[in-house]
Amino acid sequence: MKKTINSDFQRLAFLFMILFALSSCTKNETEVIDTSTFGYEYFPVAIGKRWIYQTDSIVYTQKIGTQIDSSKTYQMEEVVDTFRNSENQLVYRLDISYAKDTAQDWVLISSYFIQKDQLEFHKIENGLDYIKLVFPLRKYKSWYGNIRISSKTEFNIGGESLRPFTENWYYSYDYLDKPEYIGGLFYDKVSRVTEEDDENLLEKRYSVAKYAKGIGMIYKELWILDTQNTNNSIPFKDRAAKGMILRQVLVSHN
Repeated sequence: MKKTINSDFQRLAFLFMILFALSSCTKNETEVIDTSTFGYEYFPVAIGKRWIYQTDSIVYTQKIGTQIDSSKTYQMEEVVDTFRNSENQLVYRLDISYAKDTAQDWVLISSYFIQKDQLEFHKIENGLDYIKLVFPLRKYKSWYGNIRISSKTEFNIGGESLRPFTENWYYSYDYLDKPEYIGGLFYDKVSRVTEEDDENLLEKRYSVAKYAKGIGMIYKELWILDTQNTNNSIPFKDRAAKGMILRQVLVSHN
């Protein structure tokens, strides 16, 4: 009996030591969390920050047959103000200006809003709340970036009405911290987000964005196309009837 009691006591003592060690490890891990590794630098935001993009667009419209119009313009996004919302969260106001050439005067066309906390980066465009990034950045990490946007939302593109968000788009990180040339400029740390990549006989939805560490978004490509031509031996862009293809490339920033 004495031998059994001692053996039981030893087992209990050993179990207690394991639990104590695990508790200590957990406590230490909590204490050494380094938020500098979360990727917040992939979209730095502060009053005065400014980004200028070259925007190339192709718009498809159905008038007499399908008409295809292409254009090149420039878009400037500048953080100009902050305020607190009803939940006391800090919100940045981003003025959006347009020009046909960077040498011309900029014309203010809209204002977007940015919210950023420890877990998410939101961009509110035309009243639509996109969760553009989630933290910490992890390869293949995914999230519903348009979960706050109704799938019945309609866009007017070239006088045509389309529903781009047929489902909640499933965003994911494709790669992180990759060196890359974009628009003739070299960036040593780039992360890419695929926001949507879906195609069927009648619709194509494709959206990707690239972010550079310490800078913000440096590239965006968006396809929202509909068709009635079901011949899938023809590339979608050659049988599209309405919608657009848009590409934005960063040309300067501060």
